[in-house]
Amino acid sequence: MTAFSFHDQQYLIAAGVLVVVLAIVYALEFTRRRHLFERLGHAPQIQRMARSVSQGRRRLKAVLFVLGIALTALALARPQTEGQKLWKQRGIDVVLALDFSKSMLAQDVYPSRVDVEKIGADKLLDKFIGDRVALVAFGGEAIHFPLTADHEAAKLLYNGLDPKNLAPGTDIGEALRTGRCLLRYDAPDADCAYLRAKHGGGPVAAAVPEAKPPAQTIDHGRAIVVFTDGEDTEGHAKAEVEKAAQVGIDVYFVGVGTRAGARIPEYDDQGKFTGWKLAPGSTAYISTHLDEDALKELAKAAGGEDHYFYADPRGFKVEAVVKALARLKEGNLDERVESIPSEAYQFLLFPGFMLLLIEACLGDRRREKKEQARA
Repeated sequence: MTAFSFHDQQYLIAAGVLVVVLAIVYALEFTRRRHLFERLGHAPQIQRMARSVSQGRRRLKAVLFVLGIALTALALARPQTEGQKLWKQRGIDVVLALDFSKSMLAQDVYPSRVDVEKIGADKLLDKFIGDRVALVAFGGEAIHFPLTADHEAAKLLYNGLDPKNLAPGTDIGEALRTGRCLLRYDAPDADCAYLRAKHGGGPVAAAVPEAKPPAQTIDHGRAIVVFTDGEDTEGHAKAEVEKAAQVGIDVYFVGVGTRAGARIPEYDDQGKFTGWKLAPGSTAYISTHLDEDALKELAKAAGGEDHYFYADPRGFKVEAVVKALARLKEGNLDERVESIPSEAYQFLLFPGFMLLLIEACLGDRRREKKEQARA
C-alpha cells in the first residue's frame, strides 16, 4: 500500500465526475444569465441596475459548493495512510498424539476407538483458539505435523489417517519422544537431532548428552495430550514421560476403550471387513482392553493421576482436559510487525462540511457602505 490511498475507488471516481458536472452546470448558468442580460438591453447598464447582486459572491459560492461536495465525496472514498502494528499471538503449545494402532479399530466404544479419539481431538482443537497445535500419529512408528495455528490443517491430516497407514504395534514412548522434540527442539537432546535439522538447527553429534533443563526461561506452557487405549508394545513410555517433564512439558493421557474390551476387526485394502484378528499360530481371536492401570502409572510419572482422563463412550467431555491445560502459562508464541491502514477521512470530511456550511451562510447581495445607504 502506498503512503496515501483510497479504499473505495468508486467514490473517488464519483468525486471527479461530480466536480466536472457541477463546474459545467455553474458555467452554463453564468453564461445563461449573461445572455439573458444582453437580450434585455445594454448589458453594463442592466448590471448597474442590478448592482445589489454581487457576481463575485455568486462565483465564490459556486466554488465553495463544488469544493465542499468534492471533499465530501473524497471522504466517502475512505482515504487511508500507512500504519504499523505489533501483532502478537499469545497462548500455549500443544501436541496431540493420536493412537492409530490396529487395536484402535476395536468397537467396544461406538463407532470405534479411532473414531472416538478423532471426535475428541476435534473438540479439543475447537477449544485451542489462539494456541499452536502439533500432531503426532503413532502405531509401531510415529509421524508428525509441526506446530501451527492452522487447526483445520491438523484436522485434515488425522481425519484422513487410518490404522492401516502405520506400522503394526503401539509405541507410546516414540509418540512422546516425537512430541517432546516438536515442542523443545531447541533443547540439548541428541534424540531430537533429526527434527532440529529440519528446523534449521543443524546436525547434532551423537555425543550430545541426554535432555537436561535448558538454560533459557520457558516463557509459555507446553503440553502433550495422548489419546490411546494404553496397550504399549515397546515399554519405554515412562522414561519418555520423565524426559518431557525435565524440559518443562506437561503430559496428559486420555484413555479410549473399555476394560471389557473387544475383538480386533480386520479389513482389506478396500475397507471391507474380512474377519477378526487371530493370535499368531493359533485359531484364538485376539481381544484388546483399555489398560487404565498402565495409563494411570504414566500419569503419576507426569505429575499425578489428575493427568489421566477417561474418554467416556457415553459422551466424552473435553472440559476437564481444557481446564487442566488452562493452568499452563500463556506466552508470546509469535510476533511480527504488520502494516495496517489508518483511516484519514476526517481530514477531508471536516473541511468539506465547513465549506458547505460557509456557502450556505454566504449571501449573494453586495454590502453597501453606510454613507451610500443614507444617500
